[in-house]
Amino acid sequence: MEQFAHLRLIAKQTGIAAIPGGGQEAEETRANKADRQSHSGKLQRWLTDTKTSWENEFKEREKNNLAPLDKDVVTVLFQINPDLLLPTFDLESFGIEIISEEDDGFIIGAAFDNFRSLEEKIDDFVAAKRGSAKIGDLWKIIDGDRNLWRAEHILSEDLFARWGDIQDDDQFKLEVSVAFAKPLGARPDSSKRGGDFRLEEYSKKLEERDEALMQREAHFDSFISFYGSRQSDIVGLDDSFCAQVEISGKGLKDLVENYPFVFEVIEIEDTSIGDTAGQEVVLNDIEILPPSDNAPIVGIIDSGIMEGHRYLASAIDAERSISYLVNNPSTADHVIDGGHGTKVAGAVLYPKGLSILTVPYSPPCFVRNLRILNDNNNLEEKYPAELMQRIVDDNGDCSLYNLSVNSTRPFRLKHMSSWAATIDKLTHQNNVLFILSAGNVPFPSLREYLRTNRNYPAYLENPFCRIANPAQSSFCISVGSIDHVDFDNQDWGSLGGNDKVSGYSRIGSGIWGQIKPDLVEYGGGIVVSKNGLMQVVSNVDTATELVHSTLHGGSAIGKSAVGTSYSAPKVTHIAAVLKGLYPDEGINLIRALLVQGARLPNELFHSPTLLGIRQLGYGVPSIDRVTRNTDYRATFYSTNNIAANEGHLYSLKLPESLRDPGNEYDVLIEVTLAYTAKVRRTRQRLKSYLATWLDWTSSKLDERFNAFSERALKPDDGSRRERAQNEGGQAIQWKIRERSDLGEVLEINRNQGSLQKDWVILKSYQLREELSFAIRGHKGWDKDFEKIPYAFTVSIEVLGAEIPIYEEIRIENEVEVENEIRIK
Repeated sequence: MEQFAHLRLIAKQTGIAAIPGGGQEAEETRANKADRQSHSGKLQRWLTDTKTSWENEFKEREKNNLAPLDKDVVTVLFQINPDLLLPTFDLESFGIEIISEEDDGFIIGAAFDNFRSLEEKIDDFVAAKRGSAKIGDLWKIIDGDRNLWRAEHILSEDLFARWGDIQDDDQFKLEVSVAFAKPLGARPDSSKRGGDFRLEEYSKKLEERDEALMQREAHFDSFISFYGSRQSDIVGLDDSFCAQVEISGKGLKDLVENYPFVFEVIEIEDTSIGDTAGQEVVLNDIEILPPSDNAPIVGIIDSGIMEGHRYLASAIDAERSISYLVNNPSTADHVIDGGHGTKVAGAVLYPKGLSILTVPYSPPCFVRNLRILNDNNNLEEKYPAELMQRIVDDNGDCSLYNLSVNSTRPFRLKHMSSWAATIDKLTHQNNVLFILSAGNVPFPSLREYLRTNRNYPAYLENPFCRIANPAQSSFCISVGSIDHVDFDNQDWGSLGGNDKVSGYSRIGSGIWGQIKPDLVEYGGGIVVSKNGLMQVVSNVDTATELVHSTLHGGSAIGKSAVGTSYSAPKVTHIAAVLKGLYPDEGINLIRALLVQGARLPNELFHSPTLLGIRQLGYGVPSIDRVTRNTDYRATFYSTNNIAANEGHLYSLKLPESLRDPGNEYDVLIEVTLAYTAKVRRTRQRLKSYLATWLDWTSSKLDERFNAFSERALKPDDGSRRERAQNEGGQAIQWKIRERSDLGEVLEINRNQGSLQKDWVILKSYQLREELSFAIRGHKGWDKDFEKIPYAFTVSIEVLGAEIPIYEEIRIENEVEVENEIRIK
C-alpha cells in the first residue's frame, strides 16, 4: 500500500432514513376549505374570464396570419400553496401540465382540455367530494393581461426591457426552452403479484409518452417554421427540450404570448475567455517524458492547441483531435498573443509553470484537443448545449474535461441554463467531470467601477459580477481565481493581493444558494494605476507562467495572461492525478476529494464568512491533502449507491491516544459528500431540479453508534420512533451546518448543493470513542426510487502539534472493518 494512502470506509448499517417532516396547513388553505362556496365562485369567475379571453383571441388567429394552435390547450398563471411545491408535485388530475415553477407558489400551466377537468374538481370541492381537497390549495388564477404576464415570466431581462419596441419584421436569433412534463409514476415491481401485467401497462404508457414527446417536438418545429427556422438540433432533458431558432418579431410575440409550452426565451449569449499580453520567460532545455500509457485523458474544450509545441507534444492525444468549427477542420490554436487553448493545456500539464520543475518530469495525463473557438476566440454559431452532448458522445474514453469558456453574462437566477443543465445531465449519465472557469469581469468594467468609487472588493458584489454561465452547473467543479502575490510600487498597486480573490474573478453564490465557485486557484493578479486614470493591467510580477503558442511568433513560455481560464486547469491537473490513482472509481470521488483537500486561506479557515465563501468557495485545493495523508492526517472514503428514503450509516473509531483527556491540542474534522442525479429544468430550487437529493448528518459529541442509529434510521417496519427522553446532547458545531440559520456562516447551508463540505475544530479532550455519520436519500421528482451514486469522505487532522495519528487510526478502523465483514 502507498504510504499514507486514503483509507476505505465501510457502511456499518443501512436502513430506512428517519427524515423529519410535516407541518401545519397554510392559513389561506384553511380559509378556503372553511368557505368552499366563496372560494369555488372566485375560481370559476377567474376561469371564465381566462377562457373567454382566449376564445376571442383564438378566433382572430387565422385572420391575423398566425401559426396554428390547439384551441383546447389554454395557458394559465395561477398561485398555489407554496408548501405543496414538493419535487413530485403535479396537476395532472386537474387536466393541467406544469410548464414552469415561478416564485411564491406561482405556476405557469397549460390546461390541455380547456379547463374541463379543473371545473369538475371545483364542483366536487363545493360538494366536499373525495379527492377534491387540493382545490383549497389553489389560491388564485391570474385573469389579467396574458400578453404581459407571460412576457415577464418567460423572457430574459434584456428581451423584456425591449418587449414594447419589437416590430413584426425584426429578426432574432434566440434560445427557446419548451416543457414536456409527463410524469408516469413509479415503475411496477414485476416480482409482486400482478406485477407483470402492471409492468406491461407501464411499458405502454412509456411508449405513449415517447410518442407524445415526438409530437410536441414536431409541433414546436411546425410553429417555428411558420415564422423562421430551427438553427440547432433539439437537446432533451427529462422534463423539457430546447433549441436555437431564428424567428421574426411577429413570431417571437406569438411564441411568448400564446405558445402554451414555452417556459424560457433568451438571446444567444456571447462567450468570453479574457486575456492579456505580457513578458517572455526563457528556460534552458528541460526533459519532459510522455505520460504513462494508462494515464487518463483530459479533453481541452477550447481554441485548439499548438500540438507540435516542444513542451506539449509528448502529451497530446493527436490522433483524436477534433475541430467542431463549421467548415474549418484545423485544430491549431491561432489566437494571437500566445494562444488560449495552448495556455490552458499547458496549465493542466504544468500547473506551477516549467521553470521550477523537477526533471525529468512526466505529466499525469494526456490532453485531447477539442476545438470549439475560432481564431478570434469566439464560439461560432454552435449551440453550447448541443456541442457538449456531441463532444461527450464523440469521446467515450475521456472522463475529464476542462472548459475555460464562459458566457459574457452572469448566470440567470430562475432556471438552470440549457448549457449548465446539459453538463449536469452528461456528468450523471456518462460519469464524466467538467472543470469550469468561473468567468472574468472584463477590464473595461473594472475601470468603470473604480472610476465611480466602487472599490475592490465591494464591486464584485454587483450582480453583473456573478459567476458566468455555465459555471453554475450543479455537478461541475467551478473554479475562481485567487492572487499569489502582493504588488505595489510608485505607479501601480495590486487589485487584490496575496491569498485574496483576484480583482477580475466572478463570485457566487450559485443558483438557488449553492456554494459556487467550488474552488479557487492561482490564476494571476492584476494591478491598477495610481495616476487617477484607473488603468487595469497585468504585469510580469502578478501574472502566471504559462506555455505559449508560437504560431504567431514569441516565446514558448511567458508570464502574461491572467484569468479564471488558467486557474481552472490547475484544478484539472489535480483531478487528473486523482483519476490516475482511482481509475475505477466514479467522478463523485474525484469531486469529493478535490473539495476535501481544499482550505480557505488565513483566518477564513478558522472563521469563515458568507462573503469569503461567495468569493472563494471551499478554498484552494492542496495536491498533497487531496491525494495523500501524513503522520498527522488520515482521510477515509466510501463510494456507494443509495435510493430515496434510504440511510447509510458510517462509524469512525478514534484511538485513545487522540482523545486523551490530558491533552489539549486542536483536531480538525472535515467531511464531504458528493453525488449526482438526473435533472430537469422547468422547476426552481435544487430539490426540484434533482431526481433524488442527499444530505449527511453526524452524531452528537457524546452519542454512541447505537443511539445515533436509533435516531438516524426508522425501525425495520418503517414506523416512526418515539423521541427518547434523554435524546439531548451537544450537537457538533460544524462551520456551515445543514440550515442557513445555524452555524458560523448564516444565509447559506451545505445541503443546498450536490457537493457538501463542512468542518469543525475541536479540542482533543472533546472527542469520544467513535464518530458516526448518516447519508440520507431524499425523494426528488423521480418516482422510481432509482439509486444514485455518491462519495463520502472524512478526514481527521491534528493542527499545530506533531502528534502522529495516521497509523493508529488506520489500525483501529481496519479491525472494525474486519469485524463488520465477519458479521455480514
